[in-house]
Amino acid sequence: MEGKIKENQILIKICCVVAAFILWLYIYNIENPTVERKITVPVTVVNKGILAQSKLVQVGKKEFSVSLLVKGNASDLYSIKAADFELQLDLNSYVMKKGENTVPVSVKKSPDDITIINNENLWIKLQLDELKQKTFSIKAVSQGKVKEGYYALEPILAIQQVEISGAEDVINKVKTVVGSYDLKSASSNINTSLALQAQDVSANVLGDVVIKPSSVKVTIPVVKIKTVPINIKLQNDASDISKSITVEPEKVDIAGEEKVIKDINGIDTESIDLSKIQGEENIQAKLIVPQGVKLVTGTGIVKLKINSSELNNSNKTSQKEMNLNIQIKNLNDAYTAQLSSNSVSVVVSGSESIINNLSENSISCYVDASSLTEGEQTAGVVISLPEGVSLVSQDVQNVKLQVSKKTSEEQNANSNQ
Repeated sequence: MEGKIKENQILIKICCVVAAFILWLYIYNIENPTVERKITVPVTVVNKGILAQSKLVQVGKKEFSVSLLVKGNASDLYSIKAADFELQLDLNSYVMKKGENTVPVSVKKSPDDITIINNENLWIKLQLDELKQKTFSIKAVSQGKVKEGYYALEPILAIQQVEISGAEDVINKVKTVVGSYDLKSASSNINTSLALQAQDVSANVLGDVVIKPSSVKVTIPVVKIKTVPINIKLQNDASDISKSITVEPEKVDIAGEEKVIKDINGIDTESIDLSKIQGEENIQAKLIVPQGVKLVTGTGIVKLKINSSELNNSNKTSQKEMNLNIQIKNLNDAYTAQLSSNSVSVVVSGSESIINNLSENSISCYVDASSLTEGEQTAGVVISLPEGVSLVSQDVQNVKLQVSKKTSEEQNANSNQ
């Protein structure tokens, strides 16, 4: 009995639903009553360029929409879409100011037989800020690495600066304008275009910034790496002294255009005065890198390790007495000359290592006879010493010369030689 009652209740509910649906169809198709409905429609902002003329810029919300309250027959109203309406905000029609602006929206298009009830009450709030412009240098940033054995030199930009514009608050946050490029295992020059971005101090991209131009052409020279030794340069250089010094590192990698580095076979240190560093076993020295050459490895500073015992021996001063033959230079071919003394005794001084290796052949000893004429003449003895050697004394400062004209037989003999 209870089961039969439940079946009857279900049947009654189904009949009610069917009856309601039939009634709705009757009202919708036969009666077609007037109803109201809300629909959200996007708003198009036109004549945005007028803001820049007023030194203003739109900030905050960029996409706008309003809610329309529309009325019409049910059959028409429930078939409309947002695309059937056209709403505009014309910035050229109103005076704008910095801050919040409440601006009316106009209806440019709407479906027939539809009434917009709130047509006179459509507003949007537009936030404006002062327009600021600023010039920035472009920073090119590399990503990836070139092929092993190659080096990427500094990028060459077609232009060095760009102009950015936007809201004053945003422009004040801009720290740099950046464009990145990919080295992608390159072994030859890269030619590409960089898309530019404005970034703040934390390298966050600031989107509400206009960059003109928005991209820049760039060339990245990719060159081979060359390994060269480091040359130690000493003041009053002597090979024996340099042997007591070692450099760390012994070699460095350099890069540059082929025409620049092809003849570079070493990188020199700055000139070092060993007399000022006695007692020190380790010093630092700068490398003198030629123009157009890039130092790939190292910091441009090398360590010099000094064998102090050898260096002290090298720096010991020593003297030596030597007997030198006097030569006659620049004598007129028409004369002969005889010296009153053919030699001079000298005492020279210098570091022990230099003096020990010094010979008479390393010293020039002569009189200059270029201005002498016939007869007995006196001339000064010139002593020319090698670098690192000084003259302590010489026993003969001047010598006499007997200058005579050559006989015809001597002249003929000289001409036949």
